Amino acid sequence: MNGQTSHQQSKDGRHDDDAALTEFLASLMDYTPTIPDELVEHYLAKSGFQCPDIRLTRLVAVATQKFIADVATDALQYVFVLSVY
Repeated sequence: MNGQTSHQQSKDGRHDDDAALTEFLASLMDYTPTIPDELVEHYLAKSGFQCPDIRLTRLVAVATQKFIADVATDALQYVFVLSVY
């Protein structure tokens, strides 16, 4: 009995994850990323990847934007540490 409850909870959790992912992907249709879709599509095509779904292109743009922001933040903190010493 306990095994079934555990299985149902993980199944419901997976459903919640799927619903959240679906909602997030739908929200990408209304989002204009900092990195233009055309630029992302160019570099994806250059690497051999083509996908007609704009949501995937925007997901790559959001991930790239976060990566660049993290690198810039780390660099700024590094410069700050150097200026203190």
